[in-house]
Amino acid sequence: VLFLVAGHMYRTNWGIGHSMKEILEAHKGPFTGEGHKGLYEILTTSWHAQLAINLAMIGSLSIIVAHHMYAMPPYPFIATDYPTQLSLFTHHMWIGGFCIVGAGAHASIFMVRDYNPAQNYNNLLDRVIRHRDAIISHLNWVCIFLGFHSFGLYIHNDTMRALGRSQDMFSDTAIQLQPIFAQWVQNIHTLAPGNTAPNALTTASYAFGGDVVAVGNKVAMMPISLGTADFMVHHIHAFTIHVSVLILVKGFLFAR
Repeated sequence: VLFLVAGHMYRTNWGIGHSMKEILEAHKGPFTGEGHKGLYEILTTSWHAQLAINLAMIGSLSIIVAHHMYAMPPYPFIATDYPTQLSLFTHHMWIGGFCIVGAGAHASIFMVRDYNPAQNYNNLLDRVIRHRDAIISHLNWVCIFLGFHSFGLYIHNDTMRALGRSQDMFSDTAIQLQPIFAQWVQNIHTLAPGNTAPNALTTASYAFGGDVVAVGNKVAMMPISLGTADFMVHHIHAFTIHVSVLILVKGFLFAR
């Protein structure tokens, strides 16, 4: 039944189901000019545009899979097979990263080979290209901000360690930088069964909190408590992905 319904979701030769073209062209906000008009034609005429979107989606999905495979193990024994867990995480992160870089590359090739300015007058793509200077300068600013601040925390720690002033380092045992919002979210998820989700039997993931789950005397899952180190590395990751976005987006916005 599910496949019967899903198979009729989009309109073919018969008059039932959705038309992607109609959906796209109906989306017009008050500040977005022609909206999505012309984007359907891009996807039906440009392989590179299709590939760029598919790579971006599958790459993002791969990274989501990488994280969920350890936070919510699909079956009990994989969680105690540590080399497999580590390998699967690393694999899906790398593949996801490669796919996203490929998305930027093929978006740029689309801009050079397949983009027709006449068919994209004042639609969302045209408007993004026309204010590309503002987009890139904002990305540039956030990369510089994150670079200096997050890397600066690590340089500070290195310097304090070298001077033997461990009490002046950023850590859970010295100067704390606790990720209070992330801890709050984790706590909500831990308390969800019987509280915000009264019918849930147990928490969605023991990473959020709760008991240690052991399978055959090996730790399968346990709470992953967040602290100063997580706060710091979170901002390093924010830095690296914003630099990646800057490189890829600047590449395709300035491709012509």
